[in-house]
Amino acid sequence: MKIEKINQLKIDSICQMIKSGQIVVLPFDTVYGLVANPFDDTAIQRIYDIKGRDFDKPIALIFSSVEMLTKYISISKDQEGFIRDRVPCAYTFILPWSKGDKEKFSPQYQKLGKIGIRIPDYKFILELVEKLDQPIAATSANVSGMENCWAVNDFQKQIRNQTEKPDLIIDTSELAKNPPSEVIDISNIENISTLRSR
Repeated sequence: MKIEKINQLKIDSICQMIKSGQIVVLPFDTVYGLVANPFDDTAIQRIYDIKGRDFDKPIALIFSSVEMLTKYISISKDQEGFIRDRVPCAYTFILPWSKGDKEKFSPQYQKLGKIGIRIPDYKFILELVEKLDQPIAATSANVSGMENCWAVNDFQKQIRNQTEKPDLIIDTSELAKNPPSEVIDISNIENISTLRSR
């Protein structure tokens, strides 16, 4: 496991690592996140192993724009408008997940009826996803049931005794202690519900 400062590695290098199936810890607008290629089943499996996460808890997809989102997920004009009015933001939107859409991704995604997506308010992540020209899978960088991590050292302590660890951590020093994203279910645009508030 390597640790690099955010200005020591070019985005191209990080993109190549993600595309090749490696697991990277990156800073977000909320907390540090574990990131992987959502089309690589082994990489998705490794995220679950690192977190000790139940397989019935899906991993969100991160997009750089609404335009990229609509290339991969079929949504209504009302859902698109709702998202477009708010992004980039610290929200996770829950959307319907059609068979045709989910088949593009790792088999871990194919048992889901809904999917969480984000377009975060964090320039570095948006630039990276745009450079990749595909979404990334991301979840908070912490062991399930333990505290969220706003500093790399906190995450290292949580996983120090684990065999499975990320391949790279990008350290941008301690993040502002922003809460995790607000989760809004807009799968039925006529009955929007907030599943987690900030």
